Amino acid sequence: MLILGVSGCVAKTDAPANLAPSAASDPTPATAAADSSVAGVWEGTSISNCESDPSDPGRCNAQQKITLTMFQQGDAITGFYKCAYGNQVCRHLDETGTIRNGTLQHTRLMFRVMLEDGSMCFFTGRPAANEFEGGYECLQGGGIIEQGVFKTRRTY
Repeated sequence: MLILGVSGCVAKTDAPANLAPSAASDPTPATAAADSSVAGVWEGTSISNCESDPSDPGRCNAQQKITLTMFQQGDAITGFYKCAYGNQVCRHLDETGTIRNGTLQHTRLMFRVMLEDGSMCFFTGRPAANEFEGGYECLQGGGIIEQGVFKTRRTY
């Protein structure tokens, strides 16, 4: 009986120890979900590369100041895009756009910016804390008209 009593105590001691790791892991998903929010105002720059439309060599290394205002509902992202003069004017003088069809899947954020001239740009990257950087590609008339990189920081 002494052995049964000791093994009963061991069983009771093991049960809370087994529950403790799962209880400790419960806050982790909530923290990860809170950290994955991209809602807010992101400001930074975009720089076009020199491999895009050869008919417009003046856009090589064109730098613009950009602002992404993003709203998030679950994994869906919407919002607004603004462009301002950096070392050149915004492409086709498009200074505003609408963020559509955005998704946040795991750590990858992808969205489309619909611009005033009918072109669209696809942005993709991996936001981390308050920084978001990646690449973009702009299309019009079925072809790529500009590609580049961007880097932003959440300001609000």
